[in-house]
Amino acid sequence: MDEYRILGVIPARGGSRGIPRKNLRMLLGKPLIHWAASALMNARLPHTRICSTDSREIADCVSSTGIDVPWLRPAHLAMDGSRTVQVLEHALRSLRDSGLVYTHVALVQPTSPTVLAEDIDAAIRLAVDNDVDTVISGFHSTHAHPSLMYSLGENHQVEWLLPDHERQARRQELSRMFIRTGLVYVVRADLVLERRSLYGERILALEIPESRSITIDDEHDFHIAALMLEEMKHEAVRVNR
Repeated sequence: MDEYRILGVIPARGGSRGIPRKNLRMLLGKPLIHWAASALMNARLPHTRICSTDSREIADCVSSTGIDVPWLRPAHLAMDGSRTVQVLEHALRSLRDSGLVYTHVALVQPTSPTVLAEDIDAAIRLAVDNDVDTVISGFHSTHAHPSLMYSLGENHQVEWLLPDHERQARRQELSRMFIRTGLVYVVRADLVLERRSLYGERILALEIPESRSITIDDEHDFHIAALMLEEMKHEAVRVNR
């Protein structure tokens, strides 16, 4: 790991289309962003841990966890249409201008409160040990298999996602399928800077239990996340007895 330098980033803008001040919304007694920030702070492998935000309120909140907020993000990178890769590029270039150069970015989403420090370290290790472009996280889909999925064309015409022979296979014969989740990404810095992308040709996945896979987009997700976090707490107590 000595030849690698990992930048851990939590991107958290002040605005939200769905839930006002979502990143500061309380979840089991803590602001939502505190859960991801605590995981990033406890991860062993990132060399630097920052939050990129346009909000002074978020900056003050996340700073209390130990995460650095070296600047407030420019307004043009905090719009509804701003892309995450643009935020990461801005962070890498700004830090490089200060003399800090990184080989990889570990992206931790503030809307994924069930992420653990171990997930972040495992994703970093997977990226570095295998010399890949990108590591994503995802869970094994046990209920929503693509063989059941279709889109609707004109006049409600069913258009199946998979061809007929795959839809007719027995459940036991279906390939194991996974759904990407936003808990953690690890991306080569040069991919972000030169190609402005999070995805290269060589992509590996870190499998996360479905019981910890959630991205908070609406009110219902807050309730599900609270149940997940309570279950995680009970499981930790059981294991440590």
